[in-house]
Amino acid sequence: MKVLLYSHAFHPSVGGVESVSMSLAEGFIANGIECKVVTHSRFSRKPFVWVHVGYQVACIDGLGWVDNAPAPLTPMASVRFHAKRSGWPWALKQGLKLAVRRAVATMAVDRNVAITQWMAQALPLPRQVQIYNPFPIAQFAAADTAQPEFEFFYMGRLVQEKGVEVLVRAFAEVLRRRGRGPRLLMIGDGTARPAIEALVAELGVADAIAFVGRRTGTALVEEVGRGGIGIIPSVWYEPMGGVAIELMAAGKCLIVSAEGGLAECVGDAGLNFPNGDHIALADRMQLLLADPARQASLSALARQRAQTFMPERFVAQYIGLLRDVIARR
Repeated sequence: MKVLLYSHAFHPSVGGVESVSMSLAEGFIANGIECKVVTHSRFSRKPFVWVHVGYQVACIDGLGWVDNAPAPLTPMASVRFHAKRSGWPWALKQGLKLAVRRAVATMAVDRNVAITQWMAQALPLPRQVQIYNPFPIAQFAAADTAQPEFEFFYMGRLVQEKGVEVLVRAFAEVLRRRGRGPRLLMIGDGTARPAIEALVAELGVADAIAFVGRRTGTALVEEVGRGGIGIIPSVWYEPMGGVAIELMAAGKCLIVSAEGGLAECVGDAGLNFPNGDHIALADRMQLLLADPARQASLSALARQRAQTFMPERFVAQYIGLLRDVIARR
């Protein structure tokens, strides 16, 4: 026999109905009868913390980057932009999903977490706190070498939004100004590699650029050690910039894109330039190349700044946040 027992109140509530229902349920079970109880209970939603590492509540595409070009980072502009590309039916459907995501972020979550101050300003949301992402950076200290083989290097995916073509054009400009000398190391791989290699050949700088492909673990650290000045030329607005933190841990002075979270992470431990401006990047590259003392100073600042990004610090902040959210339930 199977019994479904309905009681509008039940244990652990206290009262006559509760006691009788509990006695019945226990009695049924004691006599080998399967009993399930249906009752009312207070709604208890689990704590919900949303960490924003992209722009999923700002635009349909979630990145602000479509077909190798910037896309709007505000909801209505994003809907219009995608309507022109894909038609209004598709854009309205995706816009509805965006509206749901925004509603969740503004009304349903206990805390929104912005991973940089840049994200907090670009994506202002209620009940938002800022905690940097914890990156495991200790291994990169082994890449802190005094005599790098390459004056400049890039580490990351070879895709359009990372601005690698901007770097190649800037490097070619540096070579044009100096006549000869510096070399560039490319660490990474990606869908844009054929186009980047074609640009390298077109600009006539293939002899000065080495592509080593994707590396991980110890091999990655070894390649980073071969590079001197690290360049992170993202065209799109990076929400944070973990590569910058890893390279600071390696004691590398950096040149990074100004807009987005990169410049915030690097602070005074590097230089920045307007996103996408290869002439401005070439100026910064030449400036550091001609000033070894400044390179050394920025490298020292990078090592110091990396210490403020040790992952244990941010893990502790997340634990504190979660405890606070649970305590307020």
